[in-house]
Amino acid sequence: MVMNLQNYSSQNKRLLGIDLFKGIAAYGVVLIHGLGELPRDENALLISKFFVAFCVPYFLATSFYFSSYLLLFKTNISYLKTRVKRILVPYLAWSLIYLLARLAGFLIGNKESFYRLISDPVNMIFFGASAVHLYFLPLLFCGTVVAIPIIRISRKIQNNLLILFFVLSIAIYYLVAASGNDFLLGEGIAFKQIIDISFLQISNYWMYQFIRIIFVILAWIIRCMPYIIFGIIIHKTEIQKLFYTLSLKIKKRTITKSLIIFLIPLLIFALFISKISFLGLFIPYLTLIYSILISNLISKYVTMTWLTMKLGYLSFGIYLYHALITAGFMPILIKLYPKIINLQLSPLILIISSLVIFFVSLAITYIISLNKTAARILLAI
Repeated sequence: MVMNLQNYSSQNKRLLGIDLFKGIAAYGVVLIHGLGELPRDENALLISKFFVAFCVPYFLATSFYFSSYLLLFKTNISYLKTRVKRILVPYLAWSLIYLLARLAGFLIGNKESFYRLISDPVNMIFFGASAVHLYFLPLLFCGTVVAIPIIRISRKIQNNLLILFFVLSIAIYYLVAASGNDFLLGEGIAFKQIIDISFLQISNYWMYQFIRIIFVILAWIIRCMPYIIFGIIIHKTEIQKLFYTLSLKIKKRTITKSLIIFLIPLLIFALFISKISFLGLFIPYLTLIYSILISNLISKYVTMTWLTMKLGYLSFGIYLYHALITAGFMPILIKLYPKIINLQLSPLILIISSLVIFFVSLAITYIISLNKTAARILLAI
């Protein structure tokens, strides 16, 4: 009992609930990006907005949850080396791949996209502009660097203060985002109002770019801070005891009862609060807690255990790879059904098309994972 309560995550070699929701988050990213900029009807937009509030935030929450645990056993240097291999190496590899894909598009006539990319090398090199989703990797790395000293220092901080810091960090991030000063995809800037003023006052190009990079890093740190502190809080002994007790109760139920009792209310709540931007910030935290609690339940089912492990194992690769499938899927879809470009996508069309892209991406990611070198460089596994 003492070993189990010491750290709930350590008794499960793999938290299967987190694997399951990482797979769902990977699918959500496909749904958000899957059909490019085709217009969506009101219900399809609601689904997209929910996944925007869930996917990347959930990946951040799980990453810093595990960071809080791993830093108990690793030195700062060894942990940082591991994260460089798992974040920056795939980032460089995929940036090059998507740059080459843009170049191929340039050669067949899509010149504007390629010119726009190479005209802003800072955005391309530092902020992941080669593909819209790659910004997550430098964002995660910035958060990782900051998390190391924070997690070390937090061991001496009382729980009440940590909770206060968590609430304050969410409030600060919300104010930054609501004021339009969060990191802006495509433009590759943060604190836009300040940057615009700086541009008028600074004539030196390199000085302007340096200030631009500093502000983006600051915005990324502000975005990561709530997840870092939350990861620290839920590793506290009292929380681990609560998780352990609740997970045993859940394990006694069938998977169907668990879904009805726990998941459906969570999804209904999440859909409602996704309409309210501030409350929507809590979606990933609620889902992380739920995914931890159902891990023991999933472990009762051999087939589900294997499937969720594979899904979690390949989810990051799906996230990185799916845009290439999307780029090929759109021309085929338009050729088969030309009228689609004049329609607003319904939830059904959106879900089905994104499922096709998701499973194709899953299959190709699995094939890549069979080669150890390719898996290490491209999939961070």
